[in-house]
Amino acid sequence: MDPDERLAAALGGAVRHFADGAGLPDNAILEMQATVVGNCRRCFQLHAETGRCEIALHRLVDRLEVELSVPGNYSQAERDKLSHAGLDEVQYEVRDGYAILRLTKIIPAT
Repeated sequence: MDPDERLAAALGGAVRHFADGAGLPDNAILEMQATVVGNCRRCFQLHAETGRCEIALHRLVDRLEVELSVPGNYSQAERDKLSHAGLDEVQYEVRDGYAILRLTKIIPAT
């Protein structure tokens, strides 16, 4: 997909939907949603010249995962500027020429 503001907003809505369905409290949902959307926008800015990005949202039994993939790599300076608020785990990797940012929120057992 082409990176633009509408894609970031759509991702925020999807994150809210999945987090609400997982039973997370409103304050945790809002914090996670804001962090995911902010990181998505930041990735778009850093990799605007590539023109492509991929986003995957996974709802697993014990967690929610958002993956942002862009061609290239994240430098350490770029990584340091990304927010981790409201998330339980943040991972970076390079796979097949794509920089992958994986944002994870653990779903507490009920």
